[in-house]
Amino acid sequence: MDLTERAGALYVLPLDRFTAARNAAAKEAAKDGDRDLAAALRSLPKPSSAAWLVNVLVDRRRGEVEQVLDLAASLREAQASPDRARLHALGQQRQRLLSAVARQALDAAAEVGHDVGPAALPGVEQTLRAALADPAAAAAVLTGRLVRPLEASGWDPVDLDGAVAGPFTPPATASGPAAGTEGTGGDRGGAAQPRKASARQRKEAEAGLAAAREALADARDRLAAAARASERIGVRRDGLTASVEDLEERLGALRRELADLDGERSALVRETEAAARAVEEAEAAEEAARTLLED
Repeated sequence: MDLTERAGALYVLPLDRFTAARNAAAKEAAKDGDRDLAAALRSLPKPSSAAWLVNVLVDRRRGEVEQVLDLAASLREAQASPDRARLHALGQQRQRLLSAVARQALDAAAEVGHDVGPAALPGVEQTLRAALADPAAAAAVLTGRLVRPLEASGWDPVDLDGAVAGPFTPPATASGPAAGTEGTGGDRGGAAQPRKASARQRKEAEAGLAAAREALADARDRLAAAARASERIGVRRDGLTASVEDLEERLGALRRELADLDGERSALVRETEAAARAVEEAEAAEEAARTLLED
């Protein structure tokens, strides 16, 4: 395999195995006599958590990622259109898709066997948003070899310096009008445009519906899990409450037994003192009788 293929395989491994796998790949290349490849592999940086999640998402959920990126042309067209309602609707759809697809990154990471946690999700959404804004950023995302998250500022070009591991050449930006914009040709071009828009809108609606259904299923799963956890806690709490009541009852019985023993001990002390006094009196009487007898 060349550097691109080897890097692509490395950047979707569980994140905690990256360094060891990279070093092993470099060692193998050096052993095979390819010093340049070995040096290039050794220089590959470990990806951030968010970048790794995007790489795994592209590897295991590429269709969903491409579905998000398909919104780019529609968003650019709406941006230049006076139809603010359409732009607002597309913006909402974009956010729903971004959130839904970003959450899928956690599932993809679990399939790989590495739990990153939701703290990295904002970086995943930020990267996908940048890919929507810039075709070059979209191409970088689809390599599956991101090293760091991407960030967009409006529709300005995204900074890709050092963002992709291994060889990467950003695609040339098309100089013609964006797809779906109104043409200046004859009736044929004008007639074709509404049909394209209808198909695109249907695709966008289907994507939005799929994202909404997935979000609903995810929410229902969380609700069911919370209900099961609450039931388990309730059963455990009832058991502990019963145990506490039993212990309190036993403690009361022990305290009563202790009080009885204290009473018996007090009576025994009094009896012991009386017996001691009786012994002293008997000894004195005995002494007096002995003295009288001797006299």
